[in-house]
Amino acid sequence: MAIQITADMRESRSSIIAMLQRMPDYEVKVCELDVGDYLLRDDFPVERKAAADFVASIQDRRLFEQVAKLKAEYGKATFVIEGDVYATRSQMKPEAICGAISYLTAIEDARVLTTRNAADTAALLATLARHLQQGLSYAVGLRANKPKDLRLSAQFLVQGLPGVGPAAATALLEHFGTVNALMRADLAQLRQVSGIGAKTAEQIRSVIEADYRHDPAS
Repeated sequence: MAIQITADMRESRSSIIAMLQRMPDYEVKVCELDVGDYLLRDDFPVERKAAADFVASIQDRRLFEQVAKLKAEYGKATFVIEGDVYATRSQMKPEAICGAISYLTAIEDARVLTTRNAADTAALLATLARHLQQGLSYAVGLRANKPKDLRLSAQFLVQGLPGVGPAAATALLEHFGTVNALMRADLAQLRQVSGIGAKTAEQIRSVIEADYRHDPAS
């Protein structure tokens, strides 16, 4: 199924729509959007701004109206800033630009993404749309650089437990001898290990006993 992107007709003046339309497996609908420049999913609007326009929108307060409208309509807002906002001809101080970006992120909880040029923006929008609509085609590993040595692999595994750093992992393995014995240890046995307090012991048992098939949020 083709990935759907809706673009506001005002974006026709940029080269981004044409770039997206040339991508295989993408369908771009151009129409008048009430707010935002691109709709990458029914609930994911994006406002694109060239660096100079971003700075100008701070000066004339459009930026703050736009984030308010995006959140009112969709409950979220994402801004893509194209180019270097600190290299425009504006007289605006860098501190003011930082303040606006911080406001969007920290106060309005908006996403602020940056690209170098229109080609980068098109690639980013396409990737975002694909991930939003199709997800990933592979699982992301939580940790990398896994050791091949068995002893180091055991330490690597144990350090994945909550509250367990390198020193605690070594202490646990030296006490129990094997990962298998550690995983079978109860709270009292875990607390016998130097450096393992009641809270850490409870966290270890909780993650070992947690049912992966049950989503606590559901």
